[in-house]
Amino acid sequence: MPAAALVAMYVGEDPARAQALRSAQPAGPAPRWEIADASVAGLRAVRQSDPDIVIVDGDVADLPALCRDIRAAAPSAVVLLLAEDTPPPPGVDGVISWAVLRNGLPGNVFGALAEVAVVARVPGDRVSGLTAQEIAVLERAARGMTAEETAAELDLTPGAVRSALRAVKTKLRASSRAHAVALAIRAGLFPT
Repeated sequence: MPAAALVAMYVGEDPARAQALRSAQPAGPAPRWEIADASVAGLRAVRQSDPDIVIVDGDVADLPALCRDIRAAAPSAVVLLLAEDTPPPPGVDGVISWAVLRNGLPGNVFGALAEVAVVARVPGDRVSGLTAQEIAVLERAARGMTAEETAAELDLTPGAVRSALRAVKTKLRASSRAHAVALAIRAGLFPT
């Protein structure tokens, strides 16, 4: 199964910057880009999107408050500031230079950001969306049980176990069964 697509969001109101981000050519699969403005509706869009990476335009009004609100809306996202020579406000993980972006963002930057997002994300919100059956199946996968062994223990069919594991991988945006188990352990769903 291919890795889940990176979800990136630009928060700002500059169409040229949004287009420059969208047209950057990553080395791996292209991120799915979403755009939000610096309004209450934009913050709602950030919360609903649950992005891996949020790039905040440094030219927006009341930048520190906006960054604080974005961090609250997307606590597990990597938040980057798009600015020149501006120190990031609290809650921002780093800065991307507009000059570098304008001159062509190197393709491997998104690959690096994807790796940072995987490490930095705390999948608690996604884990809390799992059903009791999905958690039971995932816990047995963490113990190394096969679909057949899990099915016998939980009084399910092996097909139902595989279906639950597919649903878990989708909900957690996991690329594999092992990745789903690691995310669940990291979120504290069950002990290591």
